[in-house]
Amino acid sequence: MNVVTIAFDDVDSPDGGCTTHFAALFLAEASRIPGVKPLDYPLLVRLNPAVPWKTRGNAAVALRLLVERDPSDVWELALSMAEEYSLGRRWWAGKWFGVAMYPGEAWRDSRLRWLYLKALVDVVPRDVAESAGKGARFTGGRGVIGALAALAALAPGEDYTFELTAYRQPWLWGDPRCLLEGRDALAVEAGIPPCAFNNVSPEGRVVAAPRGPDPVLAGFRGDCPWALSLYSRLLCEPPAGWVLYRSNQHTDAHGIPLTSLRPYATGRVRGVVAASPERIPGGHTAVELETPLGRVDAVFYRETGPLSRAAMLLRPGDVVEVQGSVRPYAPRGIPTLAVDKMIVHTVAPTVRLAAPRCPRCGARMKSAGRGKGYKCPRCGFKDPTAGPLRIPLGRELSPGVYTPPTGWLRHLTAPAWRRPRRDPPRRPSWGDVISTSRDPPVSSGAHQATP
Repeated sequence: MNVVTIAFDDVDSPDGGCTTHFAALFLAEASRIPGVKPLDYPLLVRLNPAVPWKTRGNAAVALRLLVERDPSDVWELALSMAEEYSLGRRWWAGKWFGVAMYPGEAWRDSRLRWLYLKALVDVVPRDVAESAGKGARFTGGRGVIGALAALAALAPGEDYTFELTAYRQPWLWGDPRCLLEGRDALAVEAGIPPCAFNNVSPEGRVVAAPRGPDPVLAGFRGDCPWALSLYSRLLCEPPAGWVLYRSNQHTDAHGIPLTSLRPYATGRVRGVVAASPERIPGGHTAVELETPLGRVDAVFYRETGPLSRAAMLLRPGDVVEVQGSVRPYAPRGIPTLAVDKMIVHTVAPTVRLAAPRCPRCGARMKSAGRGKGYKCPRCGFKDPTAGPLRIPLGRELSPGVYTPPTGWLRHLTAPAWRRPRRDPPRRPSWGDVISTSRDPPVSSGAHQATP
């Protein structure tokens, strides 16, 4: 059996389509080919969320397969299907699908592994990606960058989550999605263990469902595939099929230290609050930080709710670590970092200054002037060496991890409470990963996570 890793990116366009939907169609065809079996769950690979030419969520898909026959058959099938899927769509300049295939376990290729880690946090030129992918076969437009990067994602021992994605019937594309909302959605959410996350907002909105014309009905996320199938109760339109993905999303895979503040870079930087927070137009919050990379304007958007409120409680001297993406503008003269997560390490003590009491009569003294100490207005006692009392005040902000609320987490950002999982997934069958019926794949209904 030959191990083959094949990946796709940019199979969608502004007119619709979806890379994961294309992957689902390809999986359905591949599952019918004798001698082709899945080595792993299909991989939903999120890359740098700040890349300016992404269509939506900057996701690629990689498939690890066991192939008894000539791997060229798999390649030809993928290429012909990608070309057919992309016909008739409007494309941005330079944007076109990319297909890449590697003969073996791609994560063992050090150049591809470097490319994946680079594409998580930076903008990768196409020539750099192609140079790193010399051991792979690839073709297409700008999508080859994400396809090559996805080949080496989710190496053994890396943290991962699952996403169970339902797809729409083609005749419903562009129509409003039929999903339970409000109390009905909250009732479904209440019956699902907390190993699932970022699917239903506290107001009862199904945030796992996109809003555009693409073929995705909803993508339910969590650490436990068996629980994700319970979200099928939220659907009031019959899905065309399902795929269970293993993914790097919500793992903070992008949360590595920033090495520079160049535009569109993503990562973390530690710093000391240099000035009190300011409200800026739009209701957002800006906090100036002193970091090893220089001064940074950390911006917390109003929509991030508790994260933005926590930012307003910061004070000079607080030590924080912020995670986010560098914006291509600097309205206050220093680089701007859009924050999606904050770790407060220490909070600086704050004090209130008060005049001392007179040691003779107990009255509150008054300042005698700059550098002249204090005098008592009641009995006239003077103390030229006296200084103000420093009364410690409590802080509303405590050390901890602060994130946006459900529905506003970026694809790669991990919930504050989540702990990484590094257990190896078991080898799935086709029935574990894909279903072409209304019912989810069988493994998503099993009463255990992958051991």
